[in-house]
Amino acid sequence: MRYITMTELKQRASRILDEKKPTAILRNSKVEGYYVPVDSLAFDTIDDARADELTQSILDQRSEVLAYLAKR
Repeated sequence: MRYITMTELKQRASRILDEKKPTAILRNSKVEGYYVPVDSLAFDTIDDARADELTQSILDQRSEVLAYLAKR
């Protein structure tokens, strides 16, 4: 991931967007936000079974926390 300042983003927005690289945007040396190109996301390549598998995996990993929160 690359890092750019707000000034760089203002000056070169079109070029930065055209490069299609995930980018952290800094303001006062702190991350203000991220640019993540749609092409880098794999939403269209995942099927329902794989999504269910990933969701269950996350829930299994967080089961203790979820059980604790359910009691509150």
